[in-house]
Amino acid sequence: MSLHTEDSQVYPEALAPGTEVGTWRVMDRLGVGGFGAVYRVEDMARPGEFYALKLALRPGDERAEREVALLMVKAVHRNVVRFHACGRWPHSRTGHLYFVMDWVAGRPLDTWAEEVNPTFRELVQAAGKVALAFDALHGVGVLHRDVKPVHILIRESDGEPVLIDFGLGDYAGAAPITEQTVPPGTLHLRSPESVRFHREHHSRPGTRYAYQPTEDLYALGVSLYRVVTGHYPFPPHLPPDMLYLAIEGQMPPAPADFNRRTPRALSDILMRLLSKKPRERYPTGAELHAALMAAVSFGEPAAWDASLFEWDEALGTELEPGAAPRRHIRRPEWPTSSGTPPAPSWVIAPALPFRRLERGDVVELGQEPPVEAPPVQQRRRSPVRGGAVLLAGVLSLAAGGMRLLEGGAAPDARVPSNGVARPAPLREVAPVEALPEAVPATAPPVVDATAVAAARPAALTKEDAPVMMKSKPSASASKKVGMKAMGVAGACLNLACSGPQVRPAPPPEECPPGALEAMKELGIELGDAEVFVFDVIKGEPHVITVREGNAIVRLGDEWKGLRGGGLLYGKLHLADRVYGRFTWLQVKKGRSYPVCIELLTGDRKRGLERKPGSDADSAIIWTTGYANPVDHFE
Repeated sequence: MSLHTEDSQVYPEALAPGTEVGTWRVMDRLGVGGFGAVYRVEDMARPGEFYALKLALRPGDERAEREVALLMVKAVHRNVVRFHACGRWPHSRTGHLYFVMDWVAGRPLDTWAEEVNPTFRELVQAAGKVALAFDALHGVGVLHRDVKPVHILIRESDGEPVLIDFGLGDYAGAAPITEQTVPPGTLHLRSPESVRFHREHHSRPGTRYAYQPTEDLYALGVSLYRVVTGHYPFPPHLPPDMLYLAIEGQMPPAPADFNRRTPRALSDILMRLLSKKPRERYPTGAELHAALMAAVSFGEPAAWDASLFEWDEALGTELEPGAAPRRHIRRPEWPTSSGTPPAPSWVIAPALPFRRLERGDVVELGQEPPVEAPPVQQRRRSPVRGGAVLLAGVLSLAAGGMRLLEGGAAPDARVPSNGVARPAPLREVAPVEALPEAVPATAPPVVDATAVAAARPAALTKEDAPVMMKSKPSASASKKVGMKAMGVAGACLNLACSGPQVRPAPPPEECPPGALEAMKELGIELGDAEVFVFDVIKGEPHVITVREGNAIVRLGDEWKGLRGGGLLYGKLHLADRVYGRFTWLQVKKGRSYPVCIELLTGDRKRGLERKPGSDADSAIIWTTGYANPVDHFE
């Protein structure tokens, strides 16, 4: 059957099998969207070769023309569907635009996750390739703008991910084709910043939102969250107003908190992708890829080789006689508690022998803040036991990290009926993407944590001091630095020490292959130690609690080969001290190198000092020290 005449009634969304469009014969329809219909077609010149043909629903559709330009010229990549031909139908000049692409025999990302139930390692390998594809596309100014699971196909033949459907795509220099405030898109995958812009500017004619590359990565994070949990972070069925409020103001529960099979490092990566502020996400696909590869490389193999979900097989009367068991995943239940921290409150904390922070105080790495001596006169005793004073504050719990904001208080603090608040318990902290993998069997923790008694504040020791103060600061500089860093350190509440540590120091270990050559290429000389800071710290050195396992630290640009600094990936070993061995370096431009670097304290001792309050399974440490290049780990 052929439809070639202008008199024929054209229904581009409902072509029957056998319809000829140019030199292509329709076999079956694959799907219909808001702007085009997609068919599986056969090349009539080469019977048996099948492709996908997308036909615009309206003649002269500018979206279809832009998609052709993207796939034919701009968005050429091994993980983007390949373009073959284009034309107009049924008339060669006035008809509907169509174009032909590879027919990708495979499943959408979410369907693949539920029907194949791959391992976390297989998922991360696919996600890493998608991240690199976005890095390449964004590098030439191409934006997808409609990233979702059905637009990422996993090819059956080789497991490669393939990006499809650039119908809402854009590229640098392209003319706008809509008058909307924000680009069209899928509501539950919109970024918080686009939702905020729409709320603030929807009534202003001519105001246009500038979509950013980080929003493609945000939508990828939403898609991966759906894959590893079986749920979207923000329910698509909500009314638009409620959905927008959730996207803009709420954090979903961490995947590892209800799909207990999820490696903690992967859960942290996804939560960083879903950060409300773009600057807190991965800025490029290359950095996301590096984080994913580091998480797998340094993680426990058993956790990454586990399937995403448990299988739940249908047996017995549900099956026909002699039929093989049908399997489907056991989808984790969505937790009833929100991931959004509660509102700020007042909390009683131990009195600190430091000057109160003033607005405008800043912390500068390399300077030691002065300690303010207590007054000579006897202090008036407070009715609260222990001489506590009232402080206002917010304890901000970030993914994999904790920091005390100026004027903040602990959100987990409990206020009993007698009106005397108790301090919140110390939360464990580790760098982003660096928490050890675990698959606990217990139920998710409840929102309300039980408060514990506060221990002594951790103090700066002589091992820490050289890192905080490389040269003697002036009086004005000391006043500027103030007590912010030390105030944060003093406000971290420690748990009582549980006794002597039993773990031995890590055994000697050779450097990874190529590490010495890579360090030489980068101008990193053996013994030339430079300052590091744990990646979770945002310019405020203090104490944190860490466990044995993966870690990331951030370097400055002191080494001549590091323009703009870099990230070190490695492991922490808990013994009499905390020994850090780092074997992977990612530079600012995204390239990675094998390295051989250990952590030193401020006075150049191997291993970081364990602060009072450390126990057998965790250690309280200072967040800065020296990264020391070595030719082997002692």
